[in-house]
Amino acid sequence: MPAAWLGCAGGGTDVVLPSLSVSTTTAGVELDPDGYAVVVDGAPGPAIGLDATLVVDGLADGTHSVTLSGVAQNCAVQGDDPRAITVSSGATARAPFTITCSASSGAIAVVTATSGSGSDPDGFDLLLDGSDRGPISVSASMSLGGLPPGAHTLGLTGLAANCQVIGDNPRTVSIAAGQTVQVDFSITCTAPGPTAGTLTVTTSTGGSNPDPDGYTVTVDGGTAQPIGPNATLTLNNIAASAHTVQLRGMATNCSVSGANPARVAVPAGGNASLGFVITCVANTPTLNLRIERVTLTQSTQTPAGDVPLVQSREGYARVFVTASGANSLRPAVRLRFFQGGTLSQTFTIPAPTGSTPTGVQEGVLGSSWNVRVPASVFQTNTSMLADVDPGNAIAETNEADNSLPASGAAQPLQVRPAPAAAIRFVPVLQSANGLQGSVGGNPDRLIQMARRMYPLSTIQADVHAVFTASGPLQPRNDNNEWNQILGDVDALRVADGSDRTYYGLVKLDYFSGIVGMGFIGVPTAIGTDSPNDVARVTAHELGHTWGRYHSPCGDPGGLDPNEAYPYPNGAIGVYGLDVIAASLKPPTAPDIMSYCLDPWISDYTYKKVQAFRQASGIRTQTSLSQKQPALLVWGHIVNGQPVLEPVFQVVTRPSLPTAPGPYSIEATASDGSRVFALSFDAQPVADDPQESRHFAFAVPLDQTRAQLTNLRLIAPGARVAGMSQSVARVERTAVPNTVAVRREAGGAVRLQWNSAAHPMVMVRDPDT
Repeated sequence: MPAAWLGCAGGGTDVVLPSLSVSTTTAGVELDPDGYAVVVDGAPGPAIGLDATLVVDGLADGTHSVTLSGVAQNCAVQGDDPRAITVSSGATARAPFTITCSASSGAIAVVTATSGSGSDPDGFDLLLDGSDRGPISVSASMSLGGLPPGAHTLGLTGLAANCQVIGDNPRTVSIAAGQTVQVDFSITCTAPGPTAGTLTVTTSTGGSNPDPDGYTVTVDGGTAQPIGPNATLTLNNIAASAHTVQLRGMATNCSVSGANPARVAVPAGGNASLGFVITCVANTPTLNLRIERVTLTQSTQTPAGDVPLVQSREGYARVFVTASGANSLRPAVRLRFFQGGTLSQTFTIPAPTGSTPTGVQEGVLGSSWNVRVPASVFQTNTSMLADVDPGNAIAETNEADNSLPASGAAQPLQVRPAPAAAIRFVPVLQSANGLQGSVGGNPDRLIQMARRMYPLSTIQADVHAVFTASGPLQPRNDNNEWNQILGDVDALRVADGSDRTYYGLVKLDYFSGIVGMGFIGVPTAIGTDSPNDVARVTAHELGHTWGRYHSPCGDPGGLDPNEAYPYPNGAIGVYGLDVIAASLKPPTAPDIMSYCLDPWISDYTYKKVQAFRQASGIRTQTSLSQKQPALLVWGHIVNGQPVLEPVFQVVTRPSLPTAPGPYSIEATASDGSRVFALSFDAQPVADDPQESRHFAFAVPLDQTRAQLTNLRLIAPGARVAGMSQSVARVERTAVPNTVAVRREAGGAVRLQWNSAAHPMVMVRDPDT
C-alpha cells in the first residue's frame, strides 16, 4: 500500500541560558497580601509581587520545572503549576502565571426603617456576635464586612422604651464567602407619655467559659434588646413608674446572682440604674471531636489511602472530623506538612458548616475540612500531621485524641517520582480523501483530561510534521486502514529513534464507529481530532500505551486476559476528585479505559499505570543508544495471517525485541545462511475488533548487510510471509526512472512511482 513519510526531528547543543522571565498577573478580590515565591526545579527562589516580573539567570539549556508557591488559600493559579518551561540558548524563556483570587469572607448590609407617631432621638446601636459595632440612625444603612462564613447573631440595642423592633431581635444571619446578606430591621415608635425617664442596665460577667454572644434585656415583657456580657445599655423614654426588667439568653453554664426579673422604679425626668451580675462555671463536656481520616488525593484515593502520591503534583486534602453526638460545634483544623522532619507548610482550615458531622460523609464535599495542597509540598521525604481544635477552644470529653496520627508524630506519606510523559502528536493526512488531523494550535489542550486523571507530573508535548497515509478510515475498519495507519505511525516512531509516545491525530468523516486505536504497552496510538471528544479519546488510548486493557463498561472487547477488573460494570469503585475543578466523581462513574461516557479513573487503573510508567521509565533511561544504520523491519498479523511490510534502511536507534515469543523473523543470504533471527511476541491492538497484532524493529546493520536477500515472518501454525529484497538495492531505489518528483506551489512536493515495483516509499528529511 503506497505511503509517503514527511517529518523531521530537531537537535541541539547544551549551552548556558541567559535568562528566564517569570511574570505574575493577579486578579479578583481579597488579593494575596504577601505575594508569591518562584521555585525552579524544586529549589526555593526569590519573592515576586502580585503583578510583577522576575528574571532568573544561570539556568542550563533544557526543560525546567517552574512553580509559583506561597499562593493564598483563596487564590488559584490558572493552568499548570508547576509547569515545564523549555529554555534555549540565545533567547529569553518566559513563564507567565495568571492568578485569580476569590472572596474568603462575607458581609452583612443592615437597614433600619422607623415608623410611628414617636421617635428615638439618638438612634440605636448594632450588636454583632455580642460585640458593639457602633451606632446606626433610625432610618439608615450600614455595611459590616470581613465576616467569616457561617452563622452570626445580629441585633439592635439602645431602643427607647416607646420603640419596638418588629420580628426577632437579635436574629441569626448566615453568610457565605463572597456574599452580602441584607438584614432589614423595622421599628415602630409611639409618642412617649408626658412624664418619662431613662433606665440604665449594666451586666458584669465572671467565671469560666463566659457566654460568647451576650444576653437580651426586656422591660415589662416588651421587645428584647441585646446587651453584651460586660456592657451598659441605656433605655430612653421609659414611663415614670415601676417596671419589671429581665435578663435572658444566658448560656446553660451561666446564672444571675440575685433577682431576675428585677423591679426598678423610673423617676419622671430622671434616671434609674439596674445591674445584673452573672457568674459562669466551666462546662462539663458532653461531646468529643476526633479526626477519622485524612484523604490526600491527586485524582483518586481509597479510604485506606493506599494510592501513592506523585512527586511535585498538586493535590487536595479532605480532613474528616466527627463529633460523638448532635452539636453546633465549628472547630478549626490544622494540617501541617514536614519535609525531612522540618515544617514546610501549615494550613488552618475553618469549619465548612455550622456543625460537625457525626459520621464520615465522603460523598458530600462540604462535609469535610478541605484545602488544595500545592505541588511543592509533595516530595519523597514528606510527612503530615492533622489536628482538630488546635487551640483547645472547645471543651471535650477526651482532649488526647485530637491528632492524626494519635501519637502526635507526623505520618510519612507515600510519594513517588513520575517519569516525564513525553508525547509527540502526529497529524495524519489520508491521501485517499484529503482529510488531515489537526492539533488545533495547542497540544496541551489534547492532554488536559489525561493530565487531570493519570499519575503524571511533567508532560512534554510537541508536534511532528504531517504524516501521509493512504486511508480512508472507515467506522468498522472494513478495509483494515485503522490497523495500517497505526502500524505506519509505530514504524515512524521506530525509524525516528524517538523515546516519545507517538500519537497520530486523524480527522474522521463519520459520527459513529471507531474513534481511536492504541497498542497495549507500546508507545504508539492514533485517535480522532474531534474537539468534542479528542481529550477523552487521547486519555483512553494513552492508557493502552501505558499497559492497560479495557474496563468492562460499554461492552468493549480486549479485556485483560490475566486479571479481572475489580469493580462491577467497569465503575471506578471509589470516589475520585478533579483537583482543578474541585469536583467529586462518584464510585459509579465509569473508568477511563471503558467505552462509557463521562469517565474518570479508578484506583486500580491509576496504580497499574503508575507501576507501568515507573518500570518503563527505568527501561528507557538504560536502553537509549546512539543512532546508527539499521533495518526497519515491521509488519502485522490480521486474522492470524502474517504480513511483512517492505524493509527500509534508516539511521536510528536500534530497537529489538525485549523477550522471545511465538513469532519469528529470519533473514538469510543468497546461499541460505542465516544473517540474523528475531523471536518476539507481536503487540495486540486494544480497540481493534479483528484483534490484530503489530511489530516494528530497528535491526542494527553490520558489514554483512550486503549479503541479506531474504526475510521471512513466521507465525504460529506455520503461517509464513516473506520477501526477497537486497538491502543494497533498497538504498538505490530513489532514482529518476523509478520515482518522479515535482515541486508544486506553496512548497509542496508531488511524488509518483511504480507501486508494483515498489509497494511503499519513505520520504525523509536528509538533515534529520
